[in-house]
Amino acid sequence: MKTSKSCFLQGLPALWLLVLVPHRDARLPLRAWSASLFAAGLPGAWSFPWVAPLAVLNCPLPAEDLKRLARSMRQQADFAGGKFSAGSPAVAAIPSGGETLSVFGPALSAGLETERCPILPSCQLPAWPLIIGAALLNGALPEGLPAPPHLSFRAAALANMSLRRLPSGGGLSVEWEIGTLYWLPKNSYHKKPRSAV
Repeated sequence: MKTSKSCFLQGLPALWLLVLVPHRDARLPLRAWSASLFAAGLPGAWSFPWVAPLAVLNCPLPAEDLKRLARSMRQQADFAGGKFSAGSPAVAAIPSGGETLSVFGPALSAGLETERCPILPSCQLPAWPLIIGAALLNGALPEGLPAPPHLSFRAAALANMSLRRLPSGGGLSVEWEIGTLYWLPKNSYHKKPRSAV
């Protein structure tokens, strides 16, 4: 998986995010949807990777924390049937320094806790809805955009992601880098029961 849009510019401040990365098979329909969004007049359709922002971080999380959080998220998803489902489009307003980063994409439902951050027990839920990003917004949404694909997937990973706005591009020119993927463990739905002897 190619995880960075370009080489990072030295000296620019980075926004650190904890993100849920769907399996490649789920990202392919999202990539095709981004292409149709761009064709329909949404200029930021290629400005955000196909991942779900979960939390803003002060610094990247260490590997052990990401592994623990991946196990915790799998357990919570299992209570809801083990699947992540993407539905109607929504906008996530993510604070970025003194600005707000508006990310557009299908809303993500996984039966996660609603009163607290789904995988960081001491963290309040962020103000934005859980979505899988497909575009950055800079202004109002154009009318007549194509509907997102109906997605349902079990395989996903957690990762740190850093994102920087570039000096040009009207707020839609960014670069990102996604760190090492820590896959959510396979759940019980993948295990076949042992036959009696």
